[in-house]
Amino acid sequence: MPEVLDHDIREKFRRSGYTLTSQRRAVLEALSEARGHPSAEDVYLVVKRKNPRVALGTVYQALSVLEEIGVIESKHWSDSPTRYDLNLVPHLDVRCVRCGEVAEVPGVEMGDIDQQIQANTPYEVTRTAMLIEGLCPKCSGERNGA
Repeated sequence: MPEVLDHDIREKFRRSGYTLTSQRRAVLEALSEARGHPSAEDVYLVVKRKNPRVALGTVYQALSVLEEIGVIESKHWSDSPTRYDLNLVPHLDVRCVRCGEVAEVPGVEMGDIDQQIQANTPYEVTRTAMLIEGLCPKCSGERNGA
């Protein structure tokens, strides 16, 4: 993990009263290595490769604490298990409707969408999440007979 991110994470743990245990660090490392937004099971498989004795429940508990203290964000989409994301800056995600792969959309700024929504509705925005759906290159190629 980058030094700045590591410092920020340590500070969030310090303020929360939780400890940055080796299991939580392993989950953070797995999230930073993962492509897209992995599910808890995806994270578990990455952690298990390095530590075969880790339990799936331990990974779920670590993800829960990391989300509670604001280090990660969970994303809930229909037809998909809960996914986890280290990027807390509002951004667009694209999800394949066939295989479920999720990726961030680079180069598209969300701008001040929170402020625009608050200015034009009676809602207090607490979280911004946007999802674009389509076919990933692999599934699109399969559909076109490639």
